[in-house]
Amino acid sequence: MSPSVAIIVVNWNSYADTSQCLDSLKLLEYRNFATIVVDNGSEDGSGQNLKRDFSEIIFLKNDKNLGFTGGNNTGIRYALKNSYEYILLLNNDTIVTELFLSLLVKSIENDPLIGAIQPKIMFNQNRNIIWNAGGIFNSFLTKTSTIGENQIDVGQFDKSSETDWITGCCFLVRSSVIKEIGLLDQRFFIYHEDVDWSFKIKQKGLIMFYEPSSVIYHETGMSDKNHGTHSEGNVSPFSHYMGVKNHLFLVRRYAKGIDLIGSWMYQFVKLSGYLVYFVLRGRFKKFNFVLKGIRDGLTK
Repeated sequence: MSPSVAIIVVNWNSYADTSQCLDSLKLLEYRNFATIVVDNGSEDGSGQNLKRDFSEIIFLKNDKNLGFTGGNNTGIRYALKNSYEYILLLNNDTIVTELFLSLLVKSIENDPLIGAIQPKIMFNQNRNIIWNAGGIFNSFLTKTSTIGENQIDVGQFDKSSETDWITGCCFLVRSSVIKEIGLLDQRFFIYHEDVDWSFKIKQKGLIMFYEPSSVIYHETGMSDKNHGTHSEGNVSPFSHYMGVKNHLFLVRRYAKGIDLIGSWMYQFVKLSGYLVYFVLRGRFKKFNFVLKGIRDGLTK
């Protein structure tokens, strides 16, 4: 019997993207799974429309937007309570391939030291361009980066391997591991929570793994946009706030010894650059949100 998998998809005012993702999940070769859709306080009726149009899903609803972390935690609690063996966090703006889940489960089942695993993730807009082929962590700077991002895929990242961290875009993890490390830290809300979870898993002596034979496609940028409510570029001031605050959270939590020097120097240079740039461009709302991110990242 194949192990049971709970696939958690969080929806927030995004019927078109979420429905496209759910349609692709219907075609999976792997059959022992359930799709849990968590509506994160949508105000456009998309949650109820998804519940109406996709009878196969388990539909859960949050009364307000609890972010990526809170939305997924609602689904994780349900999955743990109902004894699913694996839990998969999957962005609602993804399209999966028929074999992606079978290949991930096969790989993680073959090695008990793998705590969590991710597929190769391609841009949906241009499907021969890599979005994510694993993650790198520079401990001296407490800085994360993405392997292969924006590179044309010619097979250069087609070897299964350990990875420093896994993106929350598609994160398959053993339920037994979640019981040890706990849920996503809701103080992150969105951004860097996947890095934090990855490090907690590694602290248990387990490895993070990248399986390139498994492939999905990602429609990028959805979480950065705020539907035209500001006039200061494509990325919202709130996104800048969360990115700044949460990166400082990572420094405070994981930088030790000599790495503290490099990490705080890097933060000083990076944040000074942000502030100067936003002043020069006249983006004072973003300037203020970065200041709030610094304040909350250092004090909360």
